[in-house]
Amino acid sequence: MTGIDPLGALPVRVEGVEVQDPVLTMFGENWALTIACPWEGTIGGRSLSWEDRDLEDRSWDMVGEDLVAVRQDGPAVEFEFSNGSLIVTPDTDVDPWVLQLPGGLVVGGKA
Repeated sequence: MTGIDPLGALPVRVEGVEVQDPVLTMFGENWALTIACPWEGTIGGRSLSWEDRDLEDRSWDMVGEDLVAVRQDGPAVEFEFSNGSLIVTPDTDVDPWVLQLPGGLVVGGKA
């Protein structure tokens, strides 16, 4: 245990997105979030989901948003952005989501 709080690096700005269906990656200067499990949410009043047929085009709505908080409610995790949020629901313990920040790495799990 290092005593470092990686979430202390928030907020961070989304500068780009990449979709390799169904995996969504958001990234910016010195950080990245990769989600490889079911998720859904709303950004800028527009709903988004890992099941959207046009996910690659719609994911660009994330660019310019700030990731401001991460909250856990049981196995589900809410990634709160400046203009909405994504709720991630892990379906496996094998790295369902990974958040890399300047202060460290946070890896999700099913439990």
